[in-house]
Amino acid sequence: MATYKNKSGTNRREFLAGAAFSFGAVAGLTGCTRPEQALQKGIPSAGRLEHNASLCAGCGVCSLMCSLYHEKVVNISLSRSVLVRDPLEATFSVNACRQCLSPSCYLSCPKKDSALRIDHTTGVKYIDSDQCDGCGECTLACPLDPAHIKINPITKTAFKCDLCREREKGPICIEYCSQKALALVPGSREV
Repeated sequence: MATYKNKSGTNRREFLAGAAFSFGAVAGLTGCTRPEQALQKGIPSAGRLEHNASLCAGCGVCSLMCSLYHEKVVNISLSRSVLVRDPLEATFSVNACRQCLSPSCYLSCPKKDSALRIDHTTGVKYIDSDQCDGCGECTLACPLDPAHIKINPITKTAFKCDLCREREKGPICIEYCSQKALALVPGSREV
């Protein structure tokens, strides 16, 4: 069987292998790295929120419940997840911390393990607002655009989605989503 080569002399298989390598290299630079590059062996992957845009009605209840649970006030700007509306396309998406295995935010925090912590049982990366001084290094280091870490305008401390780690029923946004557009994708096996 003949193998097709393009003008540069590369066949499809070689091109795809090169593309996969390039993608992996770029992904490694983003802070959300592969399991084998996790911070420490034995820490599980926390999982992450997944949003199904085809089910989402864009109501914003997820954001409101998030701010109510965490901040005890209904204020979208204090939600740890952000509902993004595209009025021209009538589509919605949710931005929330991706719980990277080797998080740039954690690595850049001058107070890691006191302000920005990793739960060694669940793998959840979270911010202890009592220890955070609001320097913003974590926000600058977040590879996502926009950054999924925000600074609270009142307390001047950083905050981000922590998958409602202390809530017995799990993330409140999932529980109150009437359209079932949010789900918790479990983390991979321990790394």
